[in-house]
Amino acid sequence: MRKITKHIIHCSDSLYGDVQSIKRYHMGKGWKDIGYHFVIKQDGTIEMGRSLEKIGAHCKGYNKYSIGTCLIGRSVFTDKQFASLKQLHKTLESISGKLEYFPHNKFNENKTCPNFDVTKVLG
Repeated sequence: MRKITKHIIHCSDSLYGDVQSIKRYHMGKGWKDIGYHFVIKQDGTIEMGRSLEKIGAHCKGYNKYSIGTCLIGRSVFTDKQFASLKQLHKTLESISGKLEYFPHNKFNENKTCPNFDVTKVLG
């Protein structure tokens, strides 16, 4: 397994979606696969995207050592999504060891993604 030190949190900036629709969108842009490792739908369902063994395509310059998780939504997210994100982060730490978590906008000042306070959810 590759060394993973960061968990970068994103939002879809859409009111609907799932792994398949995001994968179609990303591949339509010429990418090899979906850029994220996980997608969390509004009902809290966690869907697997890109395999953890594969480097993601979700945060330019930081993909090699990170996992990307995308919550479906623009500016309103559900308690079920946040509960799933917490559980996913704990599970990933049990696999990889301590993971720092970051909002996507920490690495790209032109982004507002994920449009919620990650520290309030995971801190």
